[in-house]
Amino acid sequence: MNKFIIASTITIITLCTSLANAATVTLTPNAASGSISATVDRGTLNFNYSGTSVVETVVVLDQNELSNQSYNTVGDAIETTFGLPADTFTTGNSGDISGSSTSIISNMAYDYLAVHFGGYEAFFHFSTLYPANTAFNITDVSATRGGGLSNYRTYDSGVSEVPIPAAAFLFAPALLGFMGLRRKTQNKVA
Repeated sequence: MNKFIIASTITIITLCTSLANAATVTLTPNAASGSISATVDRGTLNFNYSGTSVVETVVVLDQNELSNQSYNTVGDAIETTFGLPADTFTTGNSGDISGSSTSIISNMAYDYLAVHFGGYEAFFHFSTLYPANTAFNITDVSATRGGGLSNYRTYDSGVSEVPIPAAAFLFAPALLGFMGLRRKTQNKVA
């Protein structure tokens, strides 16, 4: 048992090392639109955002902590950052963007968005699925170091918007059992 715990700890530390040392800022705006100002080790990133779904969390990383921009690598970094199980994401899109303002429109719904700002990476987590073919706007981007828009990636975690708790499945058989006991006791009295 001790060997398993030690092996698990070493594995987790190894997998998380790149993000554990990352210069990150986590913000919880809980709003569909707002302004972000995040200072990490190597500079400050500022931008405004607006859309239709509530942004629950924004995590800004220094780009040196995430040098590989492949779709799967960024997806793995989001899973680690938000504590999601490996291979959580089912679908998604990516595309190139540029300038200091953009509208990101994905043909698929998503609940995680990664935006590369040159010297920074921002991960957005939405409280509900962001609707397909609906613009998410990023404007007025400024940064102390390499903050121009570069690319984006959308990810769908496949989590239902309204999950049915397991208690509902346990409650129904229990209720039927109590109804059966009540009927049985009524039949014995009569």
